[in-house]
Amino acid sequence: MKRRLVQFGIAAMVCSVAALVGAKLAVATIPDGNGAVHGCIKSSNGQVYLIDPGAGQACGKDMPLDWNKPGATGQQGIDGFKGYTGFRGTTGRSGYEQTSDQETTDSSGNGSAEADCPSGKVAVAGGYELSGPKHMVPLHSAPTSDGSGWVVDVTDAPSQTVIAFAICATDGGS
Repeated sequence: MKRRLVQFGIAAMVCSVAALVGAKLAVATIPDGNGAVHGCIKSSNGQVYLIDPGAGQACGKDMPLDWNKPGATGQQGIDGFKGYTGFRGTTGRSGYEQTSDQETTDSSGNGSAEADCPSGKVAVAGGYELSGPKHMVPLHSAPTSDGSGWVVDVTDAPSQTVIAFAICATDGGS
């Protein structure tokens, strides 16, 4: 009785070890040592299946397909355009502020509104709002000639309101 128990225990242990070794080998080769996963696409129906080339599996007539396969190393890039480095940029703008000016067009429909920036600031953007009939036409919307504000000129809207907006910032370049 004792001998049978010993033989059964040894047989069970050998089977367990064999099963664990077999499972470890099967799992260890997908993905391969480089991290690539190998598979194939069936020519007949387009199905994809995995293979283990380490275990001698191959695609045969089917098309091989690899995932996560390392590619070739690219060439070293050049530092700057044609070996030149870029110029240092100017200091940026700061002190963002919005100003506005509201005016009413004259009896002939012409008018202008100019939003001026505070001293030491320049207009970096601007715009306008027209409140009145839909046929009011903006003729001009741009920075003032010296850049210190934003001006809007309109026509074809007697006694209507036009508002100019200026986005002002401290000029970092001056």
